[in-house]
Amino acid sequence: MPTNSYELIVLGDATAGLACAALCARRGMRTLVLTDEARPDRYPLGPLKLPTALAVLPGRGAGAAARVVRELGLDHALKRKVRDARVTAQVVGPDARVDLLADAAGQAKELVRELPDHAERALAAWDQAAEVAKAGDALLTGDDAFPGVGFFERRDAVKQAARATEAAAAWWQALAEAPLLAALTALPAVVGGAALAPPPLAMARALELWRAGAPELRGDGTGLRELLREKLTAAGGELRGGVAAELVSGWTKLNAVKLDTGEELGAGQVVSALPVGELVPLFGKKPPKRLVELASGAALAGWSYAINLVIDAAAVPEGMAPVVLGVVDPAAPLDGDNAFAIHAAEPDDQGRVILNVTALIARGASDEPPDLAALAAFRARLLARVEEIVPFAQQHLIVMHSPYDGIAPVVPGGRGGYDPPRGGPAPLPPRWKGNLEGGGGLAGVPYATGVKHLTLASPQVLPALGLDGELAVAWHAARIACNIAGKKRDYLRDEVVSA
Repeated sequence: MPTNSYELIVLGDATAGLACAALCARRGMRTLVLTDEARPDRYPLGPLKLPTALAVLPGRGAGAAARVVRELGLDHALKRKVRDARVTAQVVGPDARVDLLADAAGQAKELVRELPDHAERALAAWDQAAEVAKAGDALLTGDDAFPGVGFFERRDAVKQAARATEAAAAWWQALAEAPLLAALTALPAVVGGAALAPPPLAMARALELWRAGAPELRGDGTGLRELLREKLTAAGGELRGGVAAELVSGWTKLNAVKLDTGEELGAGQVVSALPVGELVPLFGKKPPKRLVELASGAALAGWSYAINLVIDAAAVPEGMAPVVLGVVDPAAPLDGDNAFAIHAAEPDDQGRVILNVTALIARGASDEPPDLAALAAFRARLLARVEEIVPFAQQHLIVMHSPYDGIAPVVPGGRGGYDPPRGGPAPLPPRWKGNLEGGGGLAGVPYATGVKHLTLASPQVLPALGLDGELAVAWHAARIACNIAGKKRDYLRDEVVSA
């Protein structure tokens, strides 16, 4: 028998899951989020807390994020969290360093100065990116979910996706003839949005959002996730560390979640922020056929790798933006050590700066991630790339460590006090492809699972769109959950905004 009951239980605290839970709690649903402590935002290393990923908000809450920000009243809170700078991001290639600017005149000067051979084409293409990005707005910000739920929504979504994809393809064709320009244009969607081989529509949207600004979010862990947790609990929602061991069905629908401790929690419905493959074992020996099909159809693109360098603030080059997106060989695939992101946090009170370096490792012949020996070799190559952007980082290094490769913290001079986390290296975070039929290259899996009252809100739904996609998924998953719960009076629409 359940020891407690909730109208909604969210499995996992990925951004989409937290935002969905906060929206539903604000609408009056009794909501619980089972936090996934195996995927922390930060990890301890001696006295430090180091990030596992970039903590930035491209677009400053614009795009698909806008209505989530507005509905949850995050505007002022985000302003307090944001570390502002004149230039929040730069894209760097061979003999080129371009500041990403919202101001059209300033951006034009940057492109003329840094890309003299491609200036005219660059100006036209980057200006056109805004128009191409708007073609995707109808997909992500309409009342209907994307990818669609139900026959009519799916039909309309496929038509809109085809139109938006066609417009984006024509835009990208003019760029593809100039490898350096194409690589710099694609970097915000690749290493900035952690998506391997994103479609042109995703590239246009990412470029437009990053040009609007991609400021760092202060706070322990990703700043936005901290704010979402606060909004969830303020609306009466609950956060609880726990791992689901079984999803209990009865009368053809889910009605409970059993934890690995043996405790059973009643659930009116479940939203999963976990990869769909992790749901299949929760149904025992006879999982639903549709769910198995979705798990096998989800396409793994690769993995995300990160390493942290804690350095003296004096080693940060003058004029370096808080986020640098770099490419080494524009003609080569944008993965591995060829494309990377460097995030430089603010100096702490001891004059230390954390450089978080992120890169994507493409999937090989199997779904198995690279072993520790391969990661060690990859790490060495990646650090050589970082040295080209921050040439004095090694000379001013205080400590260096990655949570993923099993290498002990590097501490020059043998200074102690930086014991690595227990339990060995963390698994590499997976990255997915948008291969759902009719999804325009943006969608990977649908919201509907074939199991009544089980909805997906994982990064697999819109994997090519990064944070923008996760917040779009959150909104639509919340809309689906509210409809199931019969909250028609508080139906999630843009014009329904609480004071």
